[in-house]
Amino acid sequence: MLNSLPSIDRRVHKSKAALKHALLENMLHKSFEDISITDIVKSADLNRGTFYKHYALKEELLEDILADVMTDLIQSYRSPYLHYQNFNIQSLNASAIKIFDHVLANATVYTLLVTTSILANFRNTVYETLKRLYLDDVTEMSPNPKIDKELLACYQANAVLGLITEWVQSNFKYSSSYMAEQLLEFTRLNRAHEVYRSNLSQA
Repeated sequence: MLNSLPSIDRRVHKSKAALKHALLENMLHKSFEDISITDIVKSADLNRGTFYKHYALKEELLEDILADVMTDLIQSYRSPYLHYQNFNIQSLNASAIKIFDHVLANATVYTLLVTTSILANFRNTVYETLKRLYLDDVTEMSPNPKIDKELLACYQANAVLGLITEWVQSNFKYSSSYMAEQLLEFTRLNRAHEVYRSNLSQA
């Protein structure tokens, strides 16, 4: 009986992944209100019973998708400093910046976020999350007393979100590695000697 659990888990994961993909694909062509459960299961090549095993409503499916994206966003944002107690901007490597890999892996969600009003609330959630991560995760060890950290966090969050928006609108004309390099260079402007302490070990 125990040996069957991994295969059941794989089937559940596969079914949920198919439903998520199907909903997002439908959202590229139809308003969320006009998408039916039948549309979703037909696109996923599943039956309605499978849908209702996992979700009561299509809204729950969308919430599950966005929760996955937020979890991955947080992990990707933290990647450059996850294993460091102290780090400085000058020695940071662009290859450690994973947020654009995250955006590319979730390209449909970010395309909907940027090009439609369907995910307007989610856009605000992304912004607030980026701001909170900057405020909570790191502490500048030699802060400029003239700079309001909360306003700086707003500036940083808007800068990252702005780059993501431009990248999506350009139909991802640049590679994720190029976007990471550019973000790092922008961050280094006039801030080459800043040193930060990671707060993650204190969480």
